[in-house]
Amino acid sequence: MGKSRLSKRREVEAAEAAEKTAVKKKKTTKKKATKKKATKKKATTTRARKKKADTPARRRIVWVLYSSTMREEGRYLYHERDKAEEKLQALLAKGKRRYFLQPIKEPLDSEGNPMVPDEEEPVKPVKAVVATPESEEASEDEGTETAEAAGTEEE
Repeated sequence: MGKSRLSKRREVEAAEAAEKTAVKKKKTTKKKATKKKATKKKATTTRARKKKADTPARRRIVWVLYSSTMREEGRYLYHERDKAEEKLQALLAKGKRRYFLQPIKEPLDSEGNPMVPDEEEPVKPVKAVVATPESEEASEDEGTETAEAAGTEEE
């Protein structure tokens, strides 16, 4: 087995005592030197610089007119509130649905243009035409070919 803790501790204490007696003069000179070095180290250390606060993204306020189902009925710039109020009154007088105005902050890009276009109306896909002129001609040609083929088979 290894040495006991007590014997290890005695060895360490003996080594420390030997160092102290052998290097007394060196320690006194080192203390003076370490004080000077310590002051130099403090002077040369660089401070951690604070990061500049990120500038928040530019935004603008617009008035948005919503229906009770949160469908957007219209967008108006901040200074056009009177137009938004007129539209609101017209919609309220028109039917049973409820409408309301709400200010929204929308983000702007670096040039000052809105990232969300003012008028966002989804484009409805055009339904495919049931019969095109080309397809009608092709079906007529096929019908005549089948009739001709049937006529030749009969003979």
